[in-house]
Amino acid sequence: MREVTLFWKRDRIKHLDIGELTNIFKQAEFISYVKRVPKDIRIILKVNFCDGKSPEDITDLHFLELLDVILEPRDTSDSYLLLVKLNHSVSNLNARTNGTSSIPGSRLDGEGLTYIIQGPPIKLRLVSTLARLIAQPDRVSARSLDFNSTLNHSALSTKQLKLAKFAYDRGFFDIPKRTRISDLASEIGLARATISEHLARIESILMDDMFSSYDESYTDPKLVKSLIETVTMEIENDDMNLVDNMIHLLSNIKQSISEQIAELNKEDFEPKTDDELIELAVKEYEENLSFIDEIVEEKFKSSSN
Repeated sequence: MREVTLFWKRDRIKHLDIGELTNIFKQAEFISYVKRVPKDIRIILKVNFCDGKSPEDITDLHFLELLDVILEPRDTSDSYLLLVKLNHSVSNLNARTNGTSSIPGSRLDGEGLTYIIQGPPIKLRLVSTLARLIAQPDRVSARSLDFNSTLNHSALSTKQLKLAKFAYDRGFFDIPKRTRISDLASEIGLARATISEHLARIESILMDDMFSSYDESYTDPKLVKSLIETVTMEIENDDMNLVDNMIHLLSNIKQSISEQIAELNKEDFEPKTDDELIELAVKEYEENLSFIDEIVEEKFKSSSN
């Protein structure tokens, strides 16, 4: 399990599709999920409104619907407790992965928006990539989690740790090796292929834990196209406000794609050993730009009719 924290400064949020949050909420903190399926995500929020704002003003937010006021403040220093329905591409993808989730600590405050998500590395990277494509965070951090033990903070499971320690103690990771996989397999009583597969998996997990990035500038164009398709799935043609929001999101994604094309075309971009691969990536990115334009034109025409 991994945990990724994405942070946007409050001034930057104002220019995003969720910018109206800053005009309504002084503070808003995610407490828990009540229901969690794509397009029907119900959460409990603890909020403090800006001066002159109240729960009724939530109707101005296209991605948030007030369902119930659970608790009203007794005085100005207290907070509201609200049940709301959330409908946004990032949160919907988070629910759709069936493996990642937001956690308490995600909040909007005086500094900005902190979005904390947990899940398996591959699924987590999908959500964080969409968040980055829509709006580049000011800060991104990641850490490994282990819920099996309060003492073990490794990315490995307890069984994987035992096997790694067993192999280490017998010199498997020494240079040169002091033992072979066949010797380990014989001593443990498992097939050589099984031990080899487990050790390869351990090395892969450790490398991913050490070097995987959730804010890297390059994203596979095929993944980008998949995320674009996911964004458009969330929008109904007969709701012009949602279509406007989708067009805004796709515009931000186009900007991110353009920036990645610029990076690919730089002379010092790595790797620079295979020009054909770089040209192919640029072509795929340009196809994604055209794909976005086609979607925007189709959605706009459908909503205008």
